Amino acid sequence: MIIIRLTLTIVIVVAAVFSGIFLWTNIFAEPWTRDAHIRADLVEIAPQVSGPVTEVAVSNNQMVSEGDVLFQIDRVNYELALEEARATMDAAEAAADDAGQRADRYRRLKASGSASVADVDVLDAELSAKSANASLAQARAALQRAEADLKRTTVLAPVTGRITNLTADTGDYVNTGSPALTVVDTASFRVDAFFMETKLPRIRPGDSARIRLMASGEVVRGRVTGISAGISFGEDGSGSMLQAPEPSFQWVRLAQRVPVEVSLDTLPTSVPLINGTTVTVIVEPSGEEAPLWQRLMDGGRRVLGLAG
Repeated sequence: MIIIRLTLTIVIVVAAVFSGIFLWTNIFAEPWTRDAHIRADLVEIAPQVSGPVTEVAVSNNQMVSEGDVLFQIDRVNYELALEEARATMDAAEAAADDAGQRADRYRRLKASGSASVADVDVLDAELSAKSANASLAQARAALQRAEADLKRTTVLAPVTGRITNLTADTGDYVNTGSPALTVVDTASFRVDAFFMETKLPRIRPGDSARIRLMASGEVVRGRVTGISAGISFGEDGSGSMLQAPEPSFQWVRLAQRVPVEVSLDTLPTSVPLINGTTVTVIVEPSGEEAPLWQRLMDGGRRVLGLAG
């Protein structure tokens, strides 16, 4: 009976020590956080020309490749503008040729000693030729602009990704610079993990990381690619472009949370990656041995012959 009690006491003490080490390591030492989420580049598609939409070639949540047609804007006005620019260009070329020939003729007459041509006539002809050439350059630029505007009536996908927030429909009038849909760049998926500043000394770019998706519990591998150089705080009036994570209560003082970017080495198979979804990130500092609780567990498994 005494032996059983003694054995139970030893087991309880060992379990308590093990649990204490485990909790201390995970909560206060191990660099991990549940304040993390999947992030991707969101490309807002805004037309460069205005007009009614004549065709929408995609549907919401559809996968598109770079260069695919998204929607078509009415071409009629832009085709007419192109024809007008071509006509203006032809007229400007004719005027420039005429002015150039006139200036050449006056220069030749003046060089031959003709008394009928004064210096002021030559100067006036040369200025007229220069003005005609300037008008020709303007007409050429207007023609190029008209060609570009006509081309821009066909809106293409700038990146490979998935359509989201599709608001444009056939018949809608879209304005220059007003977003009509968003493409989630699927090649840009990564993780934004917010670590307490007290854990930053054990995080380095290049460290391996485990990423657990809240949606399915699946774990994928990643790697730390960088630590943010700044966050916004109340007294900083110049930090409008910086992230402003909420500080975390730690003992008496509040530890700031700092964004750490983690790339994805593997992709989940159970659920698709979705911008903004929640994950847990555990960084594995390079060049360090396993935590004490893990070494104790591995040792115990070896003693019991369970190591595999």
